[in-house]
This record gives sequence, structure tokens and C-alpha cells, in this order.
Amino acid sequence: MAEAGGSNSGGTAGSGGSPTFDVVIVGGGTAGCVAATRLTEDPNRRVLLLEAGPDPWPLPEIVGDAKMQNRLLMESDYLTVIPTRRHADGSDYYSLAGRIMGGGSSVNVMSVIRPQRADLDGWAARGNPDWTYERCLPFMRAIESDQEFTDPALHGTTGPLFVRRGFSLDDPMSPPVQAFLDAAYALGLPRCPDLSVADPYGVAVSPYNIRDGRRQSATVAYLALARERPNLTIVDRASARGLRFDATGRRLTGVEYERDGALHTASGDQVVLAAGVYGTAKLLMLSGVGDPAELGRHGIAVGHELPGVGRNYQDHAVVYATFEGKQSFDTTWVVPRFRLITRHHALTDAPNFHINMRAPTKVVGLKPLLPVSAHLLEQRGEGRVRLSSADPGEPVEIDSGMLEHPDDVRAMVEALRFVDELVHRPGLTDEWYGPLVTPEADEDWADFARRTYDSYHHGVGTCRMGPASDPLTVVDQGLRVHGLDNLWIGDASIMPSVTRANTNFTALLIGERLADFLVQMG
Repeated sequence: MAEAGGSNSGGTAGSGGSPTFDVVIVGGGTAGCVAATRLTEDPNRRVLLLEAGPDPWPLPEIVGDAKMQNRLLMESDYLTVIPTRRHADGSDYYSLAGRIMGGGSSVNVMSVIRPQRADLDGWAARGNPDWTYERCLPFMRAIESDQEFTDPALHGTTGPLFVRRGFSLDDPMSPPVQAFLDAAYALGLPRCPDLSVADPYGVAVSPYNIRDGRRQSATVAYLALARERPNLTIVDRASARGLRFDATGRRLTGVEYERDGALHTASGDQVVLAAGVYGTAKLLMLSGVGDPAELGRHGIAVGHELPGVGRNYQDHAVVYATFEGKQSFDTTWVVPRFRLITRHHALTDAPNFHINMRAPTKVVGLKPLLPVSAHLLEQRGEGRVRLSSADPGEPVEIDSGMLEHPDDVRAMVEALRFVDELVHRPGLTDEWYGPLVTPEADEDWADFARRTYDSYHHGVGTCRMGPASDPLTVVDQGLRVHGLDNLWIGDASIMPSVTRANTNFTALLIGERLADFLVQMG
């Protein structure tokens, strides 16, 4: 078993001679853990998994105990925090990435929400016909072990990932929650007890990967199955510094990484980048793969021109409407795990918002404050991730592009109007929700949204998948980097567009598909 700071058997993560490994995976995030697990099911395939963060195993309580989620985000060192500027007023919010084995799955809120049919079919329409919803559905079934829905045409019951909702729309609930749901039904939203359907809409129960109170991250659900395999080598605290190519410039000869202050080189027949939406694009650019103009800003020689590296960044913008509570009720009541799936000025017929009721907050001297969050699941505008310098130790610069396109702003304002209408329905407003606190009723709500939005922390897209005929794509639909012989990318960076869902399940899907593509190659 791999210990934190060490590696298990399976080969030597060094350079020289013939390749030591069949596959080198750079990044032990969600997709990297999935790929390492699936690829080592063949005992003859030697795999090296490099992770920049630690690999504590068994998991520390702050990670493993689902109830410690807030402490994990606020108190642990298992996240990379990147200040990201809003264009409207120059203020900052913070982009997050997991820096621990399991990546986002080890630090997220454990939502297990599939991409919608419109997401995957949209990817296929952009030149990736092997990624339709129907072609991806068998892989989605193979991921999960659903504890409540067992229709074999839609759900899996024997996969690695434990999935349970822990709440039903028929369960008893606190009066304000019941009133909130009744108001949603009165506005015409239907019940959606299974959010994993192809086209979810309405009042939806949220599934989670929590088993007996424990986080079922990719390290638990997947990598734990492979840790004892002699053909898997895990090296943690290994920060990738660059990719090395042969004289042709088409084939990787090694991955250079730093560990304990020393530089090492790992070599393999096939190399997979799974360092996440920020890390993968950063490593490519540091290695001379990317947009010549961007590389030139930092004096990096162009080894392989791919202008799309770092482009197409997308995320989900979140804006809060906060209301004054109408009574000093007990603020310890818990909002059950549900969300409203709605549509407001959407790109397609698919719904494009999550609306979440939030628990009340109490400020001394004020009535209770009742926030409701609106999460825009589409992004018309394009952001970008850039190098801040040629120093691998420096963080990237993120231009999110969120709420920059006027139609995205219009969609958010429409959603906030919907929230205002919802909470002031009879029954809900009679006892619970009073007037708006923020945004103020007479202020410019578009300006408010652009000055206050936060992130759902679902960044994707910086190495977009698509045909080579599109100059801004980075990988083909088999996830191989255009123009290179033995380099693949398998993480959220390959998404052509951000999914209308929390993105971790889609990262699991990408890991499964990556492994399948590599296995098919033999």
C-alpha cells in the first residue's frame, strides 16, 4: 500500500534506457484515479501515477468525514486557492482546485450529478460523434452503484461509486422547507425524484457519494481497488515541471517532476495529463505546447503549436439573493438535499439553472437573513487560463469570462427575478421571507450580479476536445493531443462546454473513457 510521501512497487520512476512504464499519468485527481485503476486491471500494463499533492491513506478525518466539509474547505491545506478578478469592479473571488490524491473528489461537496443529454449530444455535434449521450450511458452506468434507482436501462448497481440521496420529496421536513417546495410546485415546477435522468427538470433530489457518513472520493471508490497491484506505482508530492520530447518534436520521452527538492524524470510509452483544468494547460504551456503569442510573453520556445491551450475556459457563475426573515425562528433547521432545476434565457431547450435554498444566517442586531443562490449552468462567454510566468512554481492567471456575455447576464437577472417571485408566493412570504436585502429592489441587478458573482468551482475546457480542423481544439475525440504521438489528456480540461451539472461525475466519465481508449489501442 502506498504511504503518504512514498510509492508502492511496480517499477522505477526514473529515466534512462527503455521506458520503465507503459503509461505515465500526471495528476491523481478524479479522472487520474479512475484511469490508473482501470488500466492496471491488466496485470501486464505498468502504470505510474504522479500526484502533486499528498496521498494520505487512510484518509484523514477532515477529508473522510462528510460532516467536516466546511472545515475541510476552510482549515485544510488540501486546496489550491487562486485569486480571480471580476471585470466589473476589479474585485476578486477565489478559484479552487484540490491538491490531494483524488483532486476535486476529495474536497468537493460530494454531489453526484450526471451531465444532461443536451451536454453530451452538444459535444458530439461539435465534432465528437463518439461522445453522444447514448454512447456515454454505458460508462455512466458502470461508474455507479445506485442504492435507490435500479432501472438497468439507466442506472448501474454494481459500479465502484456508491450513490445515495438520503432524502425523498415525500419525507417530513421543516415548515420553511415545505413552504419553499410548495411555492416551487405552485409556479409549475414538477417533481424530479431522480436527477440522473437524461433531461432533468423541476424539484430534484440531489444524489451524493456519501456512504455511512464517509466521503466516497475517487481514492476510495477507485484507487483503493488498485493500491495493492504490483503493476501500479504511486508517487505523491511530485510536482510536474515539464514534458520532454524527442528530436522530431512529436513524441514524449519523459515527464520531469520535482519531489523533495530534487528533479526526477519518468518515462513511459504513453503519457496522460490529468492535472486538471489549470494544471494540464499550465504544464503544456511550460513545455512549449500552446499559443506562440502566449508562450512568447514568457520567453518559452514553441515546441508544438496549439493555440487552443488555455482557451475556452468555462465555469458556473453563482449569485445570491438575500432576504430578510419575517420571524426570529430557530436557525438550526437544516435544508435537505434538493435543488430546483429551472430554465431562464437558456441556450437550448435544456434547463440552465440550479436554484438552491440556503440555511438562514443570524447577524447580531438584525433579523435572520435568508439567502437563495442561483447557479448559471451555461457560459456563452469564453474565459482563458494563462501563465503568470515561466516559473513552474507560480500559479496561473485566470480570466473566467463569467457574466461577461450580455446574454449570460440577462439569464442571471431573469433567474434572480424568478427567485424573488418564488419566495414571495403566498404561504412562503406569509411566514418566512420578507423584503430583499441584496440586491436592493431599485438597484441595477445586472450590475449587482457582475460585481458579486462567485464560482460554483466547476472550471473546465482549457484543452478542448474536437477535430483537428478546428484550430482551437487540443485533443481529438479519443483524447490524444493533436499532432503528438503518445500524449493524451484526460480531465475536465477536455470538455468542449461546461456541463449543466456539477462536474465531478463527468470527470469520472472522462477517466473511464480515457482508460477504454487506451485499452482499445492495446
